[in-house]
Amino acid sequence: MPVTPFSRLFEDPDFTDALTNVLLPGYLPGQRWFTSKGKSITTCRVDAVYPVQEDAGIVTISVDFNDGSRERYQMPLALNFTKERRTMYQERFPKLILGEITGTGMLADAVPRDDFRARLYEMILNNAEGENGLNAEAGSALRAAGASTTSTVPAIDTSNTAIIYDDRFFFKLFRKLGVGLNPDLELVRFLSERTAFDNCPPYGGSLGVGSMENDEEYLNLGLMTGKVDNRGDAWELFQQLTEEYFADDDRTVGKHTIDRARQLGERTAEMHRALASAGPDRPDLAPEEMTPAYRAEITDAALRLLERQFAQLAEKMDGLPGPEQVLARRVLGAHGQLNDRLSSLRDRPLEAQLTRIHGDYHLGQVLYTDTDFYIIDFEGEPLLTIPERRRKRPPLKDVGGMVRSFHYAAQGQLLLNAERYRGRDLTERAEAWYREVSANYLDAYFAASGDAPYLPAREEDRRALLNLFILEKAVYEVAYELNSRPAWLAIPLNGVLSLV
Repeated sequence: MPVTPFSRLFEDPDFTDALTNVLLPGYLPGQRWFTSKGKSITTCRVDAVYPVQEDAGIVTISVDFNDGSRERYQMPLALNFTKERRTMYQERFPKLILGEITGTGMLADAVPRDDFRARLYEMILNNAEGENGLNAEAGSALRAAGASTTSTVPAIDTSNTAIIYDDRFFFKLFRKLGVGLNPDLELVRFLSERTAFDNCPPYGGSLGVGSMENDEEYLNLGLMTGKVDNRGDAWELFQQLTEEYFADDDRTVGKHTIDRARQLGERTAEMHRALASAGPDRPDLAPEEMTPAYRAEITDAALRLLERQFAQLAEKMDGLPGPEQVLARRVLGAHGQLNDRLSSLRDRPLEAQLTRIHGDYHLGQVLYTDTDFYIIDFEGEPLLTIPERRRKRPPLKDVGGMVRSFHYAAQGQLLLNAERYRGRDLTERAEAWYREVSANYLDAYFAASGDAPYLPAREEDRRALLNLFILEKAVYEVAYELNSRPAWLAIPLNGVLSLV
């Protein structure tokens, strides 16, 4: 049987019709990285085909839904002709098979194939430019490593696809695509190649369509970073530390916990200092002054969020369990105070800079080792568009996110281990842990930041801006838990109350 080149297959209208109307609508909802499983697909369309090998390549598709929305995805696909490859997929990766193409071969996800993964690495290492429409770049860490010999696909449950090369490099294929430079690539590349900040993964390289430097339509397909050997994420670490704290009623917050919180505060400040170090030659990264108009914008956005989420809380309150109803009524009763507190920032004449920030900063975005922390996943808030994620913001927005994460760490320990703590009312002890740990985190952060121009100079202005972001995050969490995890609703409700 003659081998049909991968790209030629997509020139066959019968094939593309079967792919878009039959295969993809049945295949996509079963994939972990497909984010809209609850929506009904109306149409699928092939946007572009980028051959990587004779029998494999990268295909970008658009998916339209019955609610009028559209999403774009990356699909590495391969044609498998041999019995050995067919058997491998049937036995080990049956969910990654799209179907048999009559007279051609088995169409399946290409990532399980060693040769496909090796080819991607080779393209990045060699800075492939314009190769079948793809552009690649090697970072200094990859150039120093040279050729790869092995690769594996870890069994991790994420919204992207990961490949590990030689147990040294972590390559993330972005499945859901957005036009524009992905901030994960942009910020890791800048921090690793242009600053002395060592506590994020080193930049290994990237794969995309177009020019990342000056193409507004750039499509980022993948990011390679150095693999950080770690013991888990910081959420896991602080779950261990809260378990030790709750072990008996007389135990105080341990020195190791305080030291770790302070260390994380220092690393957060170092990250922000590095991100703020971009000069005017990099206008997308260089700091800008916070204007009164921007201050009004973030205040109004927080007020709209407050109104929207409080209306939803009031609507659903009667269906909540008794204790959560009590908390919800207290929170709703503080509406006026919260509104006044948020509104006061609009007219406060504070001066500070806006910079690029992490954008989705919490304990789950930090890896820990025996001696240090490493900050990962600079993609930003996943529900925002790429241009929104790339906006400059006050770095205290990251800090507020981490403060809320400490609150979740203490209260989450109790919720996740209800049997262990049955018969003990530990809510106040959890709040005490949160207050002490977050206070030490903040103290270390501000000490390490010093007089950085991205922070307001006056202490009261810093606290006002920080409290806005803590409150905004807690209000957002109320709606999230109300709709997704009602059992956790008490955590953000108490978080809101702690600010009045």
